[in-house]
Order: sequence, then C-alpha cells, then structure tokens
Amino acid sequence: MTIMRGRIVLAASLCAGLALAVGGCGSDKEKAAGGATETRVSVKTGLPPGADPNQARSLTFAEFASIPEPPGVAKNDPRYDKQRIPAFPNPLNVKEGDVVSVRGYLQIVTLMGDGDYNLHFTAAPDSPDNYAVVEIPDDDDVADRKLRPLVESARDALKSRALSNKDPARSPGTKMAAPLYAEITGQLFFSDTHVGDAPAPDRQGLHRATNWQIHPGLKISFPAVPAK
Repeated sequence: MTIMRGRIVLAASLCAGLALAVGGCGSDKEKAAGGATETRVSVKTGLPPGADPNQARSLTFAEFASIPEPPGVAKNDPRYDKQRIPAFPNPLNVKEGDVVSVRGYLQIVTLMGDGDYNLHFTAAPDSPDNYAVVEIPDDDDVADRKLRPLVESARDALKSRALSNKDPARSPGTKMAAPLYAEITGQLFFSDTHVGDAPAPDRQGLHRATNWQIHPGLKISFPAVPAK
C-alpha cells in the first residue's frame, strides 16, 4: 500500500509539473491563455456527420461577413456548448457546420494558449481592421482521425509560406510584413462569446467583422491575387 501511494503521489507531481510547463496534463486543453475555460470545444474541432471537407461552398469575404447572427442565441449559450446551432433562415441559406471556402488577405497569425493557430484575414490588404477569424487547431485536439492530416497539412503550409517554418508568436501574434492573399476552407462556426456586446476594439485596437468564424480550418492555399 505504501509503495502504491508513493507511485500515485509521484504521478500527480509529474502531471502538475507538466501542467505548469505546457498548460495542461495529457491532451486536456480546456484552458485557454489567461485561464479562461474554452467553450464549444467539441463543436469547433470537428465536422457534423456527412460533411465533406472536399465539398466546400465558396463565399466571398463580403458574403461571409454578412451572415446574420443566429436568432435567439445568447452569450456563451449553454444549450449549444456540445451541439451545433440549428439551421435558420438567412439570405445565403448557410448554417453552422457547413464546409465553406473564403478568400481574403492574411494579416496576423497568433499561437493561442490551447495550441490553435488564430488567423485574422480581411477583405483588402491595406488594413488589418474589420477582420474575420480562422482557427486551425492542434492535431491532437481533433478527435476525428480523418481530419488530422488536413489540420497538420494546413499548419505546415501556413508555416512554410508565411512563418519561416516556425510557429507564430503568442499575443499579439505574428503580423504579415505584406498581407498574403489566401483561400481558407473549413467549418462555418459561430462564436457566441461576444453576442450582445457593444462593438469594441480588441487588445490591438482592431475590430471583428463578424462573430462567424472558420473553425476548424482544414485547408489553406495561396492563389494568385485577382486582377483589378
């Protein structure tokens, strides 16, 4: 019994030490930077049954930013912590869980406390303001093994093209010296964290164009900039 208790204490000590070093023990990354608990983790790290990442609907940045917020959804709504928001009437006839592709200019990439790559992209290259968010998760946060290679490939492509084969910086992130025109494909996801909040700038003085995101981001490519 004494030996067994000693082993348990040792294991707990090792886990606590690892938690201090990497922000968690094992694969549990429920805590984001600053100690806040992440919401809707199981929704934003996978796709609904039957969704095909190779069958994405193309939206312009303006269309993406114009999607109305789902009616009746509250700030950090507990009803949708583990399930997707139901379809609702909207001009584009889209819903959470759809696979979409959007093109825009990559402005900033940040390594988040949970290991995600957080991307800010905009409609035009001249300003990082009025941005939309894409998050490409760490592959070990993706339960669906079929999606893991896509996530890994997207992160590798991003590092190769925009980050000198390195992880992005933590807050305030790595700003592109020259914004890169990119196409990003992934799940249409609604972030209810800021529902009802008055419009306000973030820590860098920038504004979100929408509470809709692409999360998880599954593919990224860098097509030619369209002719004017």
